[in-house]
Formats: sequence, C-alpha cells, structure tokens
Amino acid sequence: MSQLSERRKEVVASLVKDAIYTAAVEILTTHGVDGLTMDRVAETAGVAKGSLYNYFDSKQDLIDFVYGKTIEPAKLICREVMAKRLSAREKLEQMLRMWFEYFATNRGIFQFLFNDSHTSAMADVHKRNSHAEGIADLTVIFEQGIAEGTFRPVDAARAAEMFLGAVIMSIEQQLISDERRPTDESVSTLIDLFVKGLEPRA
Repeated sequence: MSQLSERRKEVVASLVKDAIYTAAVEILTTHGVDGLTMDRVAETAGVAKGSLYNYFDSKQDLIDFVYGKTIEPAKLICREVMAKRLSAREKLEQMLRMWFEYFATNRGIFQFLFNDSHTSAMADVHKRNSHAEGIADLTVIFEQGIAEGTFRPVDAARAAEMFLGAVIMSIEQQLISDERRPTDESVSTLIDLFVKGLEPRA
C-alpha cells in the first residue's frame, strides 16, 4: 500500500471514529448505558454495523474509547503546562484552571461518566491510570516548589495525592449537587488552602 493510500485510510478511520464518539456520547447522555447498543451507535453515527465492529469488539471497548477520547485533550494540555518554564505555583494554578475549565466545557459527558455507576465501573481502569498520571505531574510540581523554596518540605507524592483528591471531590460534588462554581473561585480556593494553609494569618 502506498503512503498516500495509507494516509487516506488513516484519515477515513479518524473521521469514522469521530462520528462514532459523537454518536456514543449522544446516546449515553440521552439513553444511559443500557441504551448504548451497537445497532443504535451505528445508526446514529451513520455507519454500517459491520464497520463499527471493525473498530470496537464490544460495548466495553466503546466505553473505553469514549472515556479515553474525552480526557485525552486534558492530558495534552497537562503536558504543555508541565513543559513550560513557570514557577511551581504558576504551574499549579494553570493545571487547576485547565481541569476546571475542561470540566465545565464538557460537563454533560462528565456528568454521565462520573454519576452512572455502571459506566463508571466500566471505565475504572482508565480512571486509575488518569489519576496516577495526575499524581505524577503534581508530584513533580510540588518537588519543584520545594526546590524553589516557595513550598515547605513535605512528602511531595502524598501532597499530590491529597491535592488531586480535593480537585476530584470538588468536581464530583458539583455534579452531584448540579452546582456550577466559577473557575476563578475554585482555583483560588484550592490554591489558598493548599499553599497558604488553614491557620489564621498574622
């Protein structure tokens, strides 16, 4: 196969997968995981059922794909933030802002992925991997802050676990209560609590 033919095949596959993703998200948020059938996805995406099976063997594969594609842009932005020449605090603030803004922009699908227990369980491996990556990034940021002298010496990995846990809980609570908090408020509150602490200031 020529390079041109191979490239054309990749473009077609990408377009088909985009259509499948859009269809799957629409079905999940409208009909729930029980309504996510291969027949319905194929019909909504405008592809043959046989073509759908060329890309996904099962509903589990489809859920994995939806979860991975939903969070992939956030991961790319994380990589960009980590690569910047910024202070640890600036990186922490940019990472937080990105997480909260990305959540707000994609609230509908996150509402489903977090709140539907069946789907949440099916995507559990992806979530664990994403959490591990987040903890690793935050650990690097906290270590940088300690080296800069802007953060006091702490166990950076433990601090990263606690910080990410606070972010996740804040997002989940907004989904549970159907609350929409301003991004600036969420960022400033977490930064204030973690960087400055709870003790009263002189």
